[in-house]
Amino acid sequence: MKPREIPQGVTELENQTNKIATKHGRTTQTQKPFNTLSAIGIGYGVTNTAVGIPLVIATTIPLGGSPQVFWGFLLMAVVGLATATTLAELISAMPHPGGQYIWVNKLAPERYRRGLSYTTAMISWISAIATGASGNLSVPLNAFSIVTLLRPSFVYQRWMGFLMFQVINVVTCLGACFLHVLPSMSSYILGFNVLSVGVIVVTLFATSSTHTSATNFFTINNVSGWPNGVAFIIGCNGINWCFSCLDVATHLAEEIPSPETNIPKALIWTIVIASSSGMLMVLAILLNIGPIEEASYSGVDIFYRITDSKAAAVGLWIPVLILVLASVWGIQTWQSRLAWTISRESGFPLHPHFSKIFPHPFYTPIWSLLGSAVGTALFGCLYLASELAFNSLIATGILLQYLSYSIPTLLVLWHGRSNFRHGHFWYPRLGLLANLIMLAWTVTALIFYCFPSYAEVRASQMKYVSAVMMLIAVFIISLWFLYAKTSYKVVELVMH
Repeated sequence: MKPREIPQGVTELENQTNKIATKHGRTTQTQKPFNTLSAIGIGYGVTNTAVGIPLVIATTIPLGGSPQVFWGFLLMAVVGLATATTLAELISAMPHPGGQYIWVNKLAPERYRRGLSYTTAMISWISAIATGASGNLSVPLNAFSIVTLLRPSFVYQRWMGFLMFQVINVVTCLGACFLHVLPSMSSYILGFNVLSVGVIVVTLFATSSTHTSATNFFTINNVSGWPNGVAFIIGCNGINWCFSCLDVATHLAEEIPSPETNIPKALIWTIVIASSSGMLMVLAILLNIGPIEEASYSGVDIFYRITDSKAAAVGLWIPVLILVLASVWGIQTWQSRLAWTISRESGFPLHPHFSKIFPHPFYTPIWSLLGSAVGTALFGCLYLASELAFNSLIATGILLQYLSYSIPTLLVLWHGRSNFRHGHFWYPRLGLLANLIMLAWTVTALIFYCFPSYAEVRASQMKYVSAVMMLIAVFIISLWFLYAKTSYKVVELVMH
C-alpha cells in the first residue's frame, strides 16, 4: 500500500522532486507496523484518562466538590466523543500523517490556503510540545509527592523537578527512536493501563476507611469565589486534559494499513475505554473520599486518605507514575511525526534533515524526534526560570489542540457537509452534532480557561494564558514572513 502523488495543483517539477525525495527515503514511511490495537494503545496511552483523574482532582475539587468532578467528567466525555467523531470523519476522508494542516490545505480557499495550512501546522506542533513539557514535569512532581508523604519535613526545590524533567525527556526520546518497538510496547502499555486501573479501583473500594454520603456527594463545595456556573467551567480544565491529545493516532496514517478505517476505529475505541475506565476511577475516589474539606487532594494523598495506609497509597501510586512516564514516551512520537510531516513541506529550517527517515533499525525521523525533544527541553528551562511563566505556557496546550481541530472543522461546515467528499466513517446528523459540540466547547474553553482558578488571586497565582497565546501568534506570524512564506508548500501524498 504505497502512497501516490495527487496531480492537482502540482507542477511536473514538484512531482519529480517528490519522487526523488521518496526514492531517498526522506518523505514517505514504507514501514506499517501498527494495527488498530496498537494505535489505540498509543492514543489512549497519551490521553491516559483514568490515571489522569487522581492527577488533576486537586485542582478540580475546590471549584465544586464531588459534583464538579462527576458532572465535569460526563461533560468532558461528551466533548471527547464529539472531538473523536470529528477527527474520525476527517482522517477517514483524508488519511495523512500531517492531519489537521493537510485537511486545511485541501479545504481552505486557494488565496488563504498556504498561510492557513502553515498556521494550523505550527499550532499543532506547539501544542504537542507544550503537552510534552506538561507530562515531563508531571512525573517528578508526583514522584516527589511520595517523598513528601513519607517524609513530611521534605521541601521540594524547583531544580529537582528540572533535573528529572530533562532526564525523562532524554530517556523517552531515546525510547521512541525504534519504530518496530512502538506498536508492541503501546499494546503492552494499554494492557498494563487497564490492569492497573482495575487494581486501583478494587483496592480503593476494598480498603476504604471512609465513605461519602449521598448528601456530600451531591453538595456543591465551591471555594473559588467565582459563581458556581463559572467555577464549574473553569474546574473542567483539569478533567479536560483527561480527554486531550486525541489527534495522536491520526499522525500514524503512513504507519498503519488502511488508515481511513483503522484510525477512526482507534479514535472511537479510545473514547470508549477512556469513558468507562475513567468513570470507574471517578466513582472509586468520590464514593470513598468522605466529606469534602479544605485539605490536600494530591493523588497520593487521596489514596492515603481512602486506604489509611501509606504503603498502600505508595503501592497504588507507582503504577500511575509508570503510566504517566509512558504517556511522555507516546508524546515524543506525536511531536516527532508532526515535525517530520511539516518538514516534508519545507515548513522548518533544516527541513532536509528533519524530513529524513533513518534506515534500519530505526525507520524513524530521528532528527525530527531530536528537534522536538530540544523544544521540550527549552520549555523545561523556562520552568527553572519562572514557574508562573511555565504553567501559563503549558496551559495553552489544550487550547491550541482545540484550535487545530476547529480550523478544518469550520472549513467543512463552510463548504457544506453535504458537499464534503467523505470517507467510510461518516454520520451526516451525528457528525454535524459532533462538529457543533466541539466548536462550541472550543469557544467556551478559549474564554474561561484563561480565568484564574480563584476570583481573588495574587500576582503569583495569575494565569497569563491570553498573553502567551498572543506571543505564540506573533511567533507563528514572524516565522511565516521571515521563512515559510517563500519555502512552505504542501505536496500531498494520499494513502490508498
